[in-house]
Amino acid sequence: MENINPTYVSERPSGEPAFPWYAVRTFNCQELKISRYLQENGKEHFIPMTYAEKRTHEGKPKRVLVPVVHNMLFVRKDEPQKQMLHLFASCNVPLHVMKKEGTMDCYEIPDTQMTEFRMLCDPGFDGTQFLPADEADAKPGKEVMVIHGPFSGMTGKLHRVRNGYYFIKTLAGVGVMLRISRWYCKVLPEKQ
Repeated sequence: MENINPTYVSERPSGEPAFPWYAVRTFNCQELKISRYLQENGKEHFIPMTYAEKRTHEGKPKRVLVPVVHNMLFVRKDEPQKQMLHLFASCNVPLHVMKKEGTMDCYEIPDTQMTEFRMLCDPGFDGTQFLPADEADAKPGKEVMVIHGPFSGMTGKLHRVRNGYYFIKTLAGVGVMLRISRWYCKVLPEKQ
């Protein structure tokens, strides 16, 4: 499985429109097999990954990338829904595209939200925590905008844990919690 790239990104010509993304669920931890299929078909996709320590056959510890959330990946919608669904139906691994509630239309994630989410999911950041969206949404905190650093312009929730602060953002059932200085954030006015 070394040749699988779970964050396959095709070269985008400059000026190309920003396409939305689909959230795709699979079963029995098959997200890397779907990743291989999408890569073979030239489809940009993303699987949130994190580092974990695994043991080699010799019993030595080794840091490897593993999916943060099993059974979930995101696929860039660069064709009409009908063609995308046909591509998914041709995959030999069972999968399900998340739908808008009460409809048969696929739920589309705007490219700007997906770009922010991908930045927050960078496995190079230490201390990033991933949790179910309902758990992330239940954590108390104020709505903020990050005004300094690499996440400048992003909005989310600032949550305090003991003496530290965490920036929380949720997308399609996944919550990302990243340690941040509260001085990097500006509290937004409360929504009426």
